[in-house]
Amino acid sequence: MARIQARSAESIEKGLKPGWCLHWHHQVYRVLAVDPINPFIIHVENCATSEPSMLRMEDLLLADGGREGPPLFAPTLERLQKEIESLKPPPDLAPTSGIPQALLEKADRIIYVVETVERMVAERESRATLRGEKLQHTTALGWACSMLDDPVRLTAYYKYRRCYRQHNGDRVSIAVSLRRATYKKMKMDKAQLHFIDTLILRYYARSRPTTPLTLYRVAESVIKRTNSFWVDPDKCGKLIPENLVEELLDHRLPIKAILDNAEKRRLLTHIELPSRAWFYQYLHWFEAQPEHGKAVVIARHGKEAWEREHMVFDTFVHRAAQPLQYVFADHYLLDVFIVDEATRSRIDRLWLTVLIDAYSRCILGMALLYETPCIESIQNALLHAIWPKKSHAELGIVGDWACYGIPQQLYLDNAWAHHSHSLEDLARAVSHGGKYDTIDLVFRPPYKGRYGALIERFFGNLSGQIKQSLPGAILSSDPKHVRDAAKQACLLYDDIYRFVQQMIVDYQNSPHSELEGMTPHEKWCEGMRSGINLVPPLTDRVRRLFLRKSPETRVITRKGISVFGLHYWSPDLSGAEHVDKNGKRIEYSFRYDPSDISTITLYRGEIWIGDLRAKELRLADGSLKHISLWEREMAKDLAQDFSTGRRDWLAYVNEIDELSKRRTGEKKKAHQKLKRPVQGSSSSVDVQAMEKATSGGSKTDSEYTRLLANFLKMDSN
Repeated sequence: MARIQARSAESIEKGLKPGWCLHWHHQVYRVLAVDPINPFIIHVENCATSEPSMLRMEDLLLADGGREGPPLFAPTLERLQKEIESLKPPPDLAPTSGIPQALLEKADRIIYVVETVERMVAERESRATLRGEKLQHTTALGWACSMLDDPVRLTAYYKYRRCYRQHNGDRVSIAVSLRRATYKKMKMDKAQLHFIDTLILRYYARSRPTTPLTLYRVAESVIKRTNSFWVDPDKCGKLIPENLVEELLDHRLPIKAILDNAEKRRLLTHIELPSRAWFYQYLHWFEAQPEHGKAVVIARHGKEAWEREHMVFDTFVHRAAQPLQYVFADHYLLDVFIVDEATRSRIDRLWLTVLIDAYSRCILGMALLYETPCIESIQNALLHAIWPKKSHAELGIVGDWACYGIPQQLYLDNAWAHHSHSLEDLARAVSHGGKYDTIDLVFRPPYKGRYGALIERFFGNLSGQIKQSLPGAILSSDPKHVRDAAKQACLLYDDIYRFVQQMIVDYQNSPHSELEGMTPHEKWCEGMRSGINLVPPLTDRVRRLFLRKSPETRVITRKGISVFGLHYWSPDLSGAEHVDKNGKRIEYSFRYDPSDISTITLYRGEIWIGDLRAKELRLADGSLKHISLWEREMAKDLAQDFSTGRRDWLAYVNEIDELSKRRTGEKKKAHQKLKRPVQGSSSSVDVQAMEKATSGGSKTDSEYTRLLANFLKMDSN
């Protein structure tokens, strides 16, 4: 990411010139001028539609190289087109297996028509601009469509262009989209589809999903017992009677009792069970596109049917018989800006991860991190959840927060961070070889809805308290509210941490209507009367289990253990074996903290060898320089990009530290000068705008500040 940011910054610095062309967010613009009042606004013109618009310097400079990509600049449209083409992958690298050749040829035709017409229109409009002539864009499009080897109508071109933009010009994606809507699906009537969907939602999409074969046998059993009768949605109107569906699925109720009721018999129809091959294919289609599966169910049977089957948390609330039986994890981006402690100007937002117990509604544990949901989010929340809590008492917060223990089943969504070797190993290792409970990780099946209203209600109440109480709170997604929140931001991480802990303690001791007036703390205590909560002692050995475990292994060399481009060593390695009895090098596993890679923990199987320290990060006084994995990767990339042939990323980190200290002082002086602008000077910039631009939370503030300074200088000239 650092390389992309650096290249983007260089191109922005060179390309912000009137007349140059800009490609950004799949649109091509021509730079007209810099706003004379606000130098952070650039006036541009869309080359395809000739519509004028404005772009923000901050958006261009902070482009993160994600799906949209960094902006591209070129002096002419032809040069810009070559730049765009060079970034596209070769067509033969895209997987085309299983796609008919006719669809691929159709996709090639669409790409050719759209790109050729856009190029011809851009060239004609450029010539018209040079001659001072006026040219209607629609007229130019019609002319270009007629000049093709195989001309197309304007309506066909608009259809092609919409398809091209929707799939970002990707040949395979366009070809796949050309398939018929019923591809790989047989024609089924509404009653058959309702029958299959009901069984999938009822018996397959659950915490412990059954196999497809077992589900098909359930379908056979239901059809046989009901004499092939099922509910006909066309006869039911808008609302399908849920009690009738329940009676048809109740194996204890004979079908004759239902058919004898004329009112119910009128709503039924005969259906045929589809073949097993069709059933498997349909089930696979649903699993492959979860969000679309949800939309299909809602469109066919209504939102109530989806919510009834997928309010998973509420279902487990009634099913839970004791605390810790079902525990759910969820994440929430807090609606408040905080500032850094050093400069009090860089703003950021925090992610809150909570574990909530289904039986008592207790918040079992929490983690408050700068990072987006990741392995550390869940593992830190588990560390806080399993042992008795002292965090709120240490902050002077009065109230009971007594829940703790090892979750029997931990329900997670299908985020990539949750499917980790580290979390799975922790779930097993916390039992200490069966002495204590293990954690059964259960992942939400495809297309299943969120955990339910309860956990969302907690986050909603927390958000309301934040917006009502805290400065820097984001009242809504309106840009004005976001800007106002950024200006008012003054709280630190510790302030938000204490606020969240206070909110949780208040929640733990507030009566809930769903608990018949009991508080979550009282419900927890009631449930714990029937058993003893056993957890292992929280020793250093146990704490190490909550570090991230790498899926890779290492061998011991003369320099120690090589990881992250560093060499780790400690006296504990002197007694460790290098080879086994067969003469093979012994592979050791290791754990680490991504926020501080100065130390790692070495294991041989489940046996702890020792804590190793990085030789290169040792300072003169014997202490260690703490550096995160992200900082290491960024510094390594920057060293490769900006240093001529030099790859010493550690030296680069030290240079950045020294530069940051120096630039911090310069920044404070610059802010003081900006508070006293000279009347009439073109370089007078709104102080708040500069502070916002220079404190966006990026790790490359010095580079960002340099670009802004050059841009302002160019504008004044």
